[in-house]
Amino acid sequence: MSTISPPTTKKIRRCFFVSLAFVIVVPLTCIVLGVTLHPTEFQYNPPDPSLNRTIFLHADLISADVKQGSMVLEWIVTGDSCASCTDVSCAAEGCSNVNIYFDSNLLHSDSGNSKSTNNRPVDPTFVWNATASYNDEFGNIPSFQTELAVIPPLSVDYSQKHLVRHTRSSEVYYPFDRYLAEIFGYAEDATTNATVSLDLDTTSGLAVGLKISADTFQNDDPNIVYVEVTLQRGTLVIWHCLVITITFWLVTLTICLLMIMTIGFGFQQRNEIVVVPVSTVFAFTQLRSSMPGAPDGFGDILDFVGVLPCLVLLSISAVTMVGIYLFTDPSKDSREKLTWSALVEALSRHRNRPVESLETKDTSAMSYGMLPLSTSENASPGDLSSAYSSKIL
Repeated sequence: MSTISPPTTKKIRRCFFVSLAFVIVVPLTCIVLGVTLHPTEFQYNPPDPSLNRTIFLHADLISADVKQGSMVLEWIVTGDSCASCTDVSCAAEGCSNVNIYFDSNLLHSDSGNSKSTNNRPVDPTFVWNATASYNDEFGNIPSFQTELAVIPPLSVDYSQKHLVRHTRSSEVYYPFDRYLAEIFGYAEDATTNATVSLDLDTTSGLAVGLKISADTFQNDDPNIVYVEVTLQRGTLVIWHCLVITITFWLVTLTICLLMIMTIGFGFQQRNEIVVVPVSTVFAFTQLRSSMPGAPDGFGDILDFVGVLPCLVLLSISAVTMVGIYLFTDPSKDSREKLTWSALVEALSRHRNRPVESLETKDTSAMSYGMLPLSTSENASPGDLSSAYSSKIL
């Protein structure tokens, strides 16, 4: 015969199914969100190619470092409309060399010896030799790298105040910060200096924790490549930071309530709870470092609205909760316990008190209305006083 009561059996059954659903649904949900919301691949929709001779390029994103302010792209020349290709081979007779230029002021440079100028570039970034690429098997692979500089947006009104606040191009606004990198390239015939169309045909690549997209600038010249690359934090990174910040506040407010109950009103508290604020102060700093791509040290917007005020409140709670042992023992039985049932009872009494007083007033009024009257239409003062005295007694 079972010794477990039917209510307990139902409770155990509900606990089992809820726990089973939790361990199945929550991991699957997290996996699906991680697969679907992770940063997508570097994508770019090219414009319609030119009818003239065109050099086709493929850009592969190698790395993007917001802290260093640089983004590395690997470029590969994938084709030349001058060459005539069949299923077997390609012929590039009569195809002259092409110089490919990129705006050097948009590239990241660590050397301080080079002079900056807004003149037209003189030295090409890459020289494309179609004959060597198609006919010489010992020729080098037609690829090169550029390190783009991560810069604030150029198409803004610099006369307005709080420019960084509008563009959010600073780590202070982590994880809502946003950065730009611009690509400006063109090509010229090495013999005649005539313009050759340059087409960014395809792109690929991923960056850890960053969502990267590319947009084409509206330009009347279809022969150049003018692309704006936007770098911002991934959706999962933003949600991760927000959840951690909310957790900071929930834990901090709970500990502050424990401090108010124990120190302010002298309720009994267990010893293991009293030392929780001390360990939480150090745990918060470790949890903050788990934010992907967070700035070194403290100073971003989440620190000012989350971590720093929570650390201040936790430090005060830790000092007061530990310092109480200098004067008393918060776990001794002489202190009154604050339980959930006692709190509900106290709140219910406070809520019902006005109703009770109102009922008392109604009873008094009713007692005056129910006084016995004499057979005459109006009672005499003696009858009223005697009836009132008997009512009091």
